[in-house]
Amino acid sequence: MPSTTAVPDIEIIVEDIGGGGGGHPPPMGGGDDGDGGGDDRNRHRKWSPSPKRYSTAITLGIVSILMFFMALASAFIVLRRSSDLWVTVHLPRILWTNTCVLLASSFTLESARRRLFLADASGFRKLWLMTTVLGFIFVAGQLVAWRQLVAQGVEIKCRRCKRQVIIPLDANGAVEISM
Repeated sequence: MPSTTAVPDIEIIVEDIGGGGGGHPPPMGGGDDGDGGGDDRNRHRKWSPSPKRYSTAITLGIVSILMFFMALASAFIVLRRSSDLWVTVHLPRILWTNTCVLLASSFTLESARRRLFLADASGFRKLWLMTTVLGFIFVAGQLVAWRQLVAQGVEIKCRRCKRQVIIPLDANGAVEISM
């Protein structure tokens, strides 16, 4: 039994919207000396994302970090209000010093970035070294603060909880040093 297949007709409409194309056609005979070069005006530039995309990504990052710390803060508030196991802890004074060291390292890092942008290599190196030293001071201060908390009697009984506290403290120091 023979069968036939009906193919629908497709109409293609091409409109000239005034777009470019490949530019001017090459001259007769090639006109290329074979060096791969050419007129730089006719080369296509590499595409780069708009600054709006960067600011959107930074905004999303800041909001996600803010939400993370808000969740931690709310968890601590709920635990403090509802648990009989909550113990009041007096924070060591070195944490205030560490906060100042962290702010100073942020300032020196930003200053180093500006020096690098201005192509001042020696100024950049000095500020980068200062930022690195401040990062090490910050980590040392965190260790001193942790030892002071342990000396006050603050201890974490379960192994899983201990890892959850120590890792964020170490990550803060690692992030500060790597900047």
